Amino acid sequence: MVGMRWQWRIYEEPLREPLATAQGVWRSRRGILLRLEDDDGHLGYGEIAPLPGWGSETLADDLALCRRLPNRLTPAIMAAIPETLAAARFGFSTAWQSVGQLPYRLRPWPICALLGRGRAALEQWQQPWRQGHTIFKWKVGVLSPEEEQGILKALLAALPQGAKLRLDANGGWDVTTAERWLDWLERHGNGRIEYVEQPLPPAQWQALLTLAHRVTTPIALDESVVRASELQRWLERGWPGLFVIKPALFGSPDRLSLLLRQGLEPQRLVFSSALEGAIARTAIFQLFETWQPCRALGFGVERWRSVPLLTSLADYSAEWHRLDNYGKIYYN
Repeated sequence: MVGMRWQWRIYEEPLREPLATAQGVWRSRRGILLRLEDDDGHLGYGEIAPLPGWGSETLADDLALCRRLPNRLTPAIMAAIPETLAAARFGFSTAWQSVGQLPYRLRPWPICALLGRGRAALEQWQQPWRQGHTIFKWKVGVLSPEEEQGILKALLAALPQGAKLRLDANGGWDVTTAERWLDWLERHGNGRIEYVEQPLPPAQWQALLTLAHRVTTPIALDESVVRASELQRWLERGWPGLFVIKPALFGSPDRLSLLLRQGLEPQRLVFSSALEGAIARTAIFQLFETWQPCRALGFGVERWRSVPLLTSLADYSAEWHRLDNYGKIYYN
């Protein structure tokens, strides 16, 4: 095969409602859709969905890449994409792998339900619980620690037996706040906290290691391990906790598959959404058949972006054309 022809298009789609985190408020999602075609007319689709606020490259970086690539892609060309453009590596890799492959029915993996900030969480857990969700994620670091701890106490009291919480600080705490929070959880968590996610910014890696070795509440890294190279670095540092992986930002899926074959324990991984679209999400769920997640997936984001899994070639074509209003098609 000499290569594949390809097209790309930019999209910006508003979220169904704003999502507030310690890093600010998201109101829309931007990215690039890819459409590949081999010489027999078989199609494949991919999605590049960077999140620079989470440590990935910028959309401008990926646009520059798309504009300079030739009009036919080959494995060598894709392998030469820099690892710093990890979201692009994911998009091109999954698009290439999907060419000529018929979509198939995907299993319903357990999902963690994401709650809104503040007191709204006291009501929002009820509907997902009735739908069968038992793991919930709540963003902290948005209000004062005293306010959030008061809400958390009420939330822990309201949640039924068997329910657990993930707390996500998005790197928004300082060391003193993180220590006080974790000490508070040691006293009041009652075994209901599955883990605390990214209590400190990625640059404070030594303090993160110290915290993880000092407390019994598990700590998970998220923004610290956006790319495969960063996960490798934390493994070499002897990180004792968990890793939250956003596959759409991580790079070529083959990198994670290799780490798992080399001994990375699957139970240390938590897979999470980057509010990617339906094309990227479907590719990720297909990868779960290989990766076999052990923990509830952080993909309970329908309140912000509804992204149904695609199960037919017609679904992919419809998604490609659904975003007609968001950007024209580019032919390299």
